[in-house]
Amino acid sequence: MRGNAGGSEIAVYDVNGDGLKDVVTALSAHGYGLAWYEQKRDAAGKITFVEHMIMDAPPASNPGDVTFSEPHGSTFADMDGDGIPDFVVGKRFWAHKDSYLDPDPNGAAVLYVYRTVRKASAPGGAEFVPELVHNWSGAGSTILAADLNKDGAMDLVTATKLGSYVFWGKARGKKAGSGQR
Repeated sequence: MRGNAGGSEIAVYDVNGDGLKDVVTALSAHGYGLAWYEQKRDAAGKITFVEHMIMDAPPASNPGDVTFSEPHGSTFADMDGDGIPDFVVGKRFWAHKDSYLDPDPNGAAVLYVYRTVRKASAPGGAEFVPELVHNWSGAGSTILAADLNKDGAMDLVTATKLGSYVFWGKARGKKAGSGQR
């Protein structure tokens, strides 16, 4: 799907903790694919990027066996309280009405948080662990991540053809990264 128009939004943050900003994005807003691009610099300071797939098109084997099309809306925020941004993305359900131009237009309108986990043994020094938020809301064109009720937990808001949704995060105690939402 890399020949398509690309994603709709990108996240820029230090994915692997090496002090360099990396890029996380959808590869095709109306197709398949998520990837992160690890920033590299040579001795002369020349910048290059190395692609690391997060979720590829079927029949690829993806983390958590998660595959969905039309990853149009996305954002990034520290969803698990570990101090590292996570990538939030979902399917834009029936983006082109009933034209059947998009792959899998009837697939579940899912919303996922891909937790950024720094792990030296993973390609590029990090992996993305998918956690399902909802299986019938989707992502629409954009997602808002904010602490709406000021309880210390990140909340998610999305509006789609299936309605508008608020997903209230669960406040955590002093222990970060509990994985609860």
